Amino acid sequence: MARQHSSGDGRGSGSSGDGLVAATVGDDGLLEALRLDPRVLRLGSHDLAEQVVAAVRAAQRRHLSQAAEATDAAAEPDPEPLVQRLDEMELQAAQDFDRLVSALDETLRRLEGR
Repeated sequence: MARQHSSGDGRGSGSSGDGLVAATVGDDGLLEALRLDPRVLRLGSHDLAEQVVAAVRAAQRRHLSQAAEATDAAAEPDPEPLVQRLDEMELQAAQDFDRLVSALDETLRRLEGR
């Protein structure tokens, strides 16, 4: 089982299940660093390749997960300023309507007084 590690800066880190191989991918999702524990050199080439692939995939998954979280966070606007602006617009519209009604009432009084 591969493990993922958060770096907090857009990069993704991961390691093979036993931790003998660790990988880091950069902001672009490409492999940036690979660390091999000296004990991994005792493995055969097939097992070593599996360890490297597991670590790199874990790092890439972490990178993709962080990118998705950042996209989700950016896509969710803060509704509070919108609500505040709508409240201001509603108050302004009510005041404008009151002024209009007052002006119409005044005009009707003048017309009736003639």
